[in-house]
Amino acid sequence: MKYSVFWTDPADKDLWKLPKSIAQRIFDKVNSIGDDPYRTAERCEGYPWYHQRVGAYRAVLKIDDTELLISVLKVGLRKKVYDR
Repeated sequence: MKYSVFWTDPADKDLWKLPKSIAQRIFDKVNSIGDDPYRTAERCEGYPWYHQRVGAYRAVLKIDDTELLISVLKVGLRKKVYDR
């Protein structure tokens, strides 16, 4: 079963603000976890979301098992992405 990846508008804007090489790494990494998102995505402590690590950057994800959908909520540096 393959999950679909949906980029929300705020996550898409965050991605465009990053340097192209980093944005491409994040985009590729998030899109590659569609087969089994729980294998590499980690649960955010105290929240119902998950995060995917890509170097010093994080993509905050919402995984919906009923619709097989991964929604990317935020993208940014680790020290700043959790502040919003």
